[in-house]
Amino acid sequence: MQSANVFPYKKTLKGKLSENVDKGFYKNVLNSVLFLIFAFILGRASISYVLFPFGIAFFAALVAYKKKYFFVGLGVWLALLTVPGVNSAKYLLSMAIIFLLELFLRVRPTNALKASFITLFSLFASGLIFSYSYNFLYFDVFLSSCEAVIAMLLVFIFNHSLSFIVNRSTRKVISNEELVSLGIFTAVFILGLHNLSIWKFSLNSIAIAFAVLFISYLGGSGAGSAIGTTIGVLNVLAYAEAPSIVGVLAFGGLLGGSFRKLHRIGTIAGFVIGAAIVAFYTGFKVGNSLNPYGIGLAALLFAAFPKKYIQEAEKLIKGNKNLNDRDYSRKLKEIIAAKLKEYSGVFEELSKTFKQSNEKILDHKDISYLFEEIANKTCSQCVMYKNCWDRDFYSTYKSMFELVEHLEKGKDINDNRLYRKCIRFSELMSTTKYYLGIYKISMQWRERLKDAKGLIAAQLKGVADAISDIAKEVNMNISFKDELEQVILLELDKNGIQVEDVLVYETDGGSTSVKVYREEGYLSKDLEKKIASVISEVMGERYERKDRLYGIDSKGRCVLSFAKAESLQVITGVSKVSKAKNRISGDTYSFMDLNNGKYVVALSDGMGVGYKAAAESTTAISLLEKFIEAGFDRELVIQTLNSILALRSAEEMFSTVDIMFLDKFTGKAEFIKIGACASYVKRGTSVEVIKSSSLPIGILEDIEADLHEKKLKEGDFVILVTDGVLECFEGEKEMELLRVISEADFISPQEMADYIMKKSLERCENTPKDDMTVIVAKIWKKIYV
Repeated sequence: MQSANVFPYKKTLKGKLSENVDKGFYKNVLNSVLFLIFAFILGRASISYVLFPFGIAFFAALVAYKKKYFFVGLGVWLALLTVPGVNSAKYLLSMAIIFLLELFLRVRPTNALKASFITLFSLFASGLIFSYSYNFLYFDVFLSSCEAVIAMLLVFIFNHSLSFIVNRSTRKVISNEELVSLGIFTAVFILGLHNLSIWKFSLNSIAIAFAVLFISYLGGSGAGSAIGTTIGVLNVLAYAEAPSIVGVLAFGGLLGGSFRKLHRIGTIAGFVIGAAIVAFYTGFKVGNSLNPYGIGLAALLFAAFPKKYIQEAEKLIKGNKNLNDRDYSRKLKEIIAAKLKEYSGVFEELSKTFKQSNEKILDHKDISYLFEEIANKTCSQCVMYKNCWDRDFYSTYKSMFELVEHLEKGKDINDNRLYRKCIRFSELMSTTKYYLGIYKISMQWRERLKDAKGLIAAQLKGVADAISDIAKEVNMNISFKDELEQVILLELDKNGIQVEDVLVYETDGGSTSVKVYREEGYLSKDLEKKIASVISEVMGERYERKDRLYGIDSKGRCVLSFAKAESLQVITGVSKVSKAKNRISGDTYSFMDLNNGKYVVALSDGMGVGYKAAAESTTAISLLEKFIEAGFDRELVIQTLNSILALRSAEEMFSTVDIMFLDKFTGKAEFIKIGACASYVKRGTSVEVIKSSSLPIGILEDIEADLHEKKLKEGDFVILVTDGVLECFEGEKEMELLRVISEADFISPQEMADYIMKKSLERCENTPKDDMTVIVAKIWKKIYV
């Protein structure tokens, strides 16, 4: 059994090791072949067919990177053999000196300066040796010096390229130095393809056109024109091509990058059109580096190039931008968001701690503690103590339970066994009543403490959730719309509206906001409408100013905020009557606009009438407003209100709460009812009743609010009433009020509220049985002029 557990494990491990070895072997073979190709092509690259520093520099940089790649020198030497009139022995000697010196001095990739001076010395020394053997000429010394200096500089450039090429499969970000180095490396590689062709297709022409197309597509017009200019200039310097090739490639790259939004076809069309225009005006004198066959094949290769490789290149370029444009404001946001999440976690843990301690409170002392106290106080000195509490313990204990139960329920205690048996029964009774009262008070406070700890736990949980939401908002992804900003600025300027700046940004939720910055704070209504009109026209949707007051930024400029306009608006009317004249009403209401396009109507009815009822309902509405504005979860708000109202007074006080949330974009309404009367939605002549079955707030420890959803339309009326209105009716009160509402035919919500109040008072002969409040909210379609 033991061997069965061991051998499969060893086999699996061996398989994994073998797979890793195979991958490493194939990677080394692939790199070796790739570097041999690079060495051969770079070895052929020259300056005026006289200087060949590129292959030597590549060899020096690669050997400094990893000594095992010394065989690439063979590729450079073979390349030189294919070029007529080149002294390949000189370069072979220089590579031998470079290899020996780098091996002896232990040159590493970080020692690029040391490698470059070794290259300078080796190439110059081998040049001097062969110049001496061929009738020493100063011109040869000058050429050797130039070649050695160029090779020294190229070692620095190729060193950055190799740091990426060798580890290309694991690299996700590319630095500026590596990007520039790879660009020069590509241009030099293209030089090495000069005079290589297959039938009518010049490899140099294909590579040039493909490189410009690829870079234009990735980097846009700027990168396309830059790579075109670089390749063109190098071809002119190296092979004395016609200078017009620089303009052809630069303008082709410019138009190719400009049309990249039309995908690859657009880039190809832009490059061909741009190159053709310049070539036409220069008489098609672009040298041997470009021909129609090469451009055509390059375009086909670019169109068929695998998408995944283009996407990988785009990720590298994007990573480069992220590396260069270090957005420290975003990093600061991430740090703050992380810190807020830590605070949220602390409050979450505190909430759990209070909840656990609250659960322990429920396991309070048993009633046996009460019996022990009574026995110690009354029975300990009695001569019958041992007989009652030792020999007849269970019977005495049961009798004490019955006695306490009878006292609680007010029953006769004459039939209790202790009444007949206890010789100190009167003293026992008085002691039991005393300690029972203390016990009941203790239990009441324990329950209050339990409720208080439950409230604290809920509040801490709410604070944790609120901080977590703030962290999400701080870390919210905001995308800025540069193109829209420029269009809005231009359109405002065309309309004669002078502004400092415009900011357009979109949040994670998909909402787009526009901020306009001005030096002057005062803005007339006509000018405000004109700005809103321009923004709406550009955005393709109706936009309106959201803030009524001017904001001031850090530069002292006035900031005007515009956002997508809601499709609906609400007008609210209220009618109130107190039960007794000159007394405070126990009903409290509120209606307000929220920042997220929501409208809230709330109505609370405190128990009873007068000051105490008003205090309860006012507290409920005030807390409700604060919690909703702070962004607390609605369920948490209701539970918190319930706990606070239950704890704030020793008396039994409670309130009903009736809330409507309306989304002014969609018309979706949510009705939350806690012990409240029925609400009504009037649409034309039909009236719908929204009922509640929950208890008022502040009675039970946990409550469940009734939640109803309804889609409201233009012209709908929403009527909220307190129970004082329904008390005016007899029989089926809700149906009677429904008939009154259905008969009402008004446009104004205030007139509707007054009419309902008037008809209700008529039913009770103008003598209210309770405080009465009617709130009528009418939904209008927003009209813009």
